Amino acid sequence: MLTNAAYLGWGWRRLLHGRGATLSEVAIESWEVSPAQETDGRPAVFPDGALDRIRGLSPWRDWQVEKALIDGATAHHHPTRAFVLTDAVIAGPYVYCGAWKERIGAEAPSHGSPALPTRQEIEDAHLATTWTGADFFGNFLLDSFPLEMIPGDAETRIGAPGKPYRHEVGYRDLLGLPQPWMPGHARIRHLTVYSDFAQNPFKESRYRQLRDRLSRRLGGQVSRPGVFLARGDDGVPRRLVNEAALCETLAARGFEIVVPSRAEPEEISRKIMGARIVIAVEGSHLSHAIYSMADNGAFLVIQPPDRFAMPYKEFADRMGMRFGFVVAEPADGGFAADTDEILAMVDRLS
Repeated sequence: MLTNAAYLGWGWRRLLHGRGATLSEVAIESWEVSPAQETDGRPAVFPDGALDRIRGLSPWRDWQVEKALIDGATAHHHPTRAFVLTDAVIAGPYVYCGAWKERIGAEAPSHGSPALPTRQEIEDAHLATTWTGADFFGNFLLDSFPLEMIPGDAETRIGAPGKPYRHEVGYRDLLGLPQPWMPGHARIRHLTVYSDFAQNPFKESRYRQLRDRLSRRLGGQVSRPGVFLARGDDGVPRRLVNEAALCETLAARGFEIVVPSRAEPEEISRKIMGARIVIAVEGSHLSHAIYSMADNGAFLVIQPPDRFAMPYKEFADRMGMRFGFVVAEPADGGFAADTDEILAMVDRLS
């Protein structure tokens, strides 16, 4: 088993200086790829009394952010920046450079880290994976795919493996995005790292390119009333106990019922393509719609009462789409949504 020398070097430098380094501190060069921007938001649409039902937030969110999104407050979008590092090392799910360390892949199981392969030497590469995309399917489609589009066609994209997503291969084929190189263990003489988390105009342009690619691949958008995306058995359990009855009601109004966990990306995308409203329980499966729903479409998100979160409101605001939500009520075995309330919201968003 090879010793992770990069980890030992990082630990020594951190001990010596009393802290780890930031990305900007270890970069030999950096520049702004796309500027910051402030935008006026659009208030979320929701029924009276919905906010009173919120009992808790997603552990990844905070109320200040959620309240600003609900109100449509002015949003500050950070710039996209590039940083060049010298002699950076990728070892397993981490990248190291001096006293800087960042996770870029899925962590090994708790019973131990896998052995590192023989280290490769690479002259130039661009980092194209992040820990959020490695851990969460929603971030994989929302953030990792646009990130992979920043380097030029002739550049080498590099990263570390994330969790195995059942739909990754299909979406890569549909969108023309080959997987970045995953060497496992490599020293990169010049590694370009991007700070690209913001919903700025540069991110929007890449979203639109991907939406156009998918539309052309599948023959263009066909207007349809809407879709309901069932969460299925993927991810953290969030059980909508009256889902079957809700699906029956929505189907009678012309909605397509899609269960992503039982279908391949092409079938999923064809059923969502051009949908004017996308309804789903909050979660990563909403990302199945971001490249296929109608350009002027709307999200209607069913919020679990104890796990409120609005990451897709950020996407909707950037793309000029509408966003509404209802907050479900606790029920035995999960939570229940008011069908009449959802139908009223469909009318408001149509």
